Amino acid sequence: MISTKYHIIHNYPRNYPFYRKIIDNIIFFISATIIHPRKNLLTQQDLRKAKYKLRKGDIILIGILKTILSQIIPGVINHSAMYVGRRKFIHSNAGGVHYMSFHELFTENDTLAIVRIPKSVKERRKIIRQAIKYAKNQYGKPYDFEFKKGSKCFFCTELVNEAYKEAGYKTGFSSLRKYRSISKKFEEKITSAADALLPADFLKGRFELVFLSHNLRVKKKEFILVKD
Repeated sequence: MISTKYHIIHNYPRNYPFYRKIIDNIIFFISATIIHPRKNLLTQQDLRKAKYKLRKGDIILIGILKTILSQIIPGVINHSAMYVGRRKFIHSNAGGVHYMSFHELFTENDTLAIVRIPKSVKERRKIIRQAIKYAKNQYGKPYDFEFKKGSKCFFCTELVNEAYKEAGYKTGFSSLRKYRSISKKFEEKITSAADALLPADFLKGRFELVFLSHNLRVKKKEFILVKD
C-alpha cells in the first residue's frame, strides 16, 4: 500500500488531549492510504459537464473509492464541499476548513454529484450569498473529530449544512442526530461519527440534483455506482 500524502494535523482546538492528537493523525494517515493505486474514475467529459453546471453555492458530493475512507463512510459518496466561485471549493477534512481547487477535486475523486437549492426558493440568491459568507468565515477552523455541536470546529457535512441553516434555509437536516445517553444514572451524552449527517444524505433533503458523474445513478434516493 502507498500513501498519497504525508501530512501531520496541527490545528486542533485548545486543550485538545494529546492522546487524541496521536489517534487522529493515525486515522488520517490510514484513511489517506491508497488500497488500489490507479487513476481516478472521473473523465474529461465529467469535468466539462460539471463546469457547465456549476453555480455558486452548489453542494458538491464526491467519493474517493481507492482509499480506506470508502470503507469507513458507507456508499460511493464520502465527502462534501461547497462551490464558492472562482474555481474554488471550501470544505472540511482532517486538515480543517480550507479551500480545494478545481484540479484537486477532479484529479483525486472517483465520483461526483452536484445538488443545489431549487430556483423556486424565495430570496434564493440572498441565501446562497449568506451561506457562502458563513462557510468562508470558518476558514482555518479545525476538523470536528469529536462530532459535537458548536461552531468551533466542523466535519464536512456540518460545514455545508450549518452554512445554509445560518443563511435561513431549512435544509431538512440536523448535522448531528439526537444525542445518545450512555447512562441512566448520569446525564452525560455522547456522539460519534455514526451520529453525523452523511454526504449522500443531501440527496434526500430540500435540494435538487443537477449533475451526476458518468459512473453514478440514483435509485430510491441512493447513489449507485455504475460499473464500466
